[in-house]
Amino acid sequence: MKIKGKYSESSILHVIILAAAAVISVAVFFVALHFTGGKVIPTPGTKPSETTAASESGAKETTKPEEQGYKADKELVNEMFDAATKLIYDNYTVLKLYYTKGLPHKDEPYGNAPEDGYYTVDSDTYTSIDQIEEIVDRTYTKDFAENVKKNPLGYGAIYKTRDNGSLGIIENYTPMQYDRSWENPNLEIDPVSDTECNITVTIHERADDSEVPVTASMTKTDDGWRLSSIIF
Repeated sequence: MKIKGKYSESSILHVIILAAAAVISVAVFFVALHFTGGKVIPTPGTKPSETTAASESGAKETTKPEEQGYKADKELVNEMFDAATKLIYDNYTVLKLYYTKGLPHKDEPYGNAPEDGYYTVDSDTYTSIDQIEEIVDRTYTKDFAENVKKNPLGYGAIYKTRDNGSLGIIENYTPMQYDRSWENPNLEIDPVSDTECNITVTIHERADDSEVPVTASMTKTDDGWRLSSIIF
């Protein structure tokens, strides 16, 4: 599974991209899904070729006059692209954990409903709430991360630590309907300022493989780059 990437034409780097002669390896990254039985999704890797990005976008290799407005330098664009790649990977993990899959659980003795409203999670990968919430905190801005942890689907926190110390998942967890594929997504960044960057990720509908561009914004905080909301 591969991820493609390119820079927005609004960036000053567009001219550099179109004229670039060096080819960097396209980002290829794999990670086993923890609970989908062997499917894989992108994991962070190296940046795609700037020359390849230009050709894949269909852009003609001609030099254009610089546009008015914010101009990001090459070092900052590289930093933004690296951050966006990692955030997209973590975003997909959070999407599965909280919204579209959840974690498997153990039944209560005799099939009883759990007294505290949470089943014990049955996972070798995730055994504490700290493991899950660390992913959320490193992916989203503080306010949105709190929303994910406390009430992402409108009926309370999906996970908590049970009285016996085990990781629990809410009894009435109902995955949201989601029929889009993240296989071979395309990433495009559009720098807005030194601390703000728009992101477009093109994924696909499972039914007919049609492209679905989804957008988000990324902001630089004291702890690094964070998404302002989840990317669906």
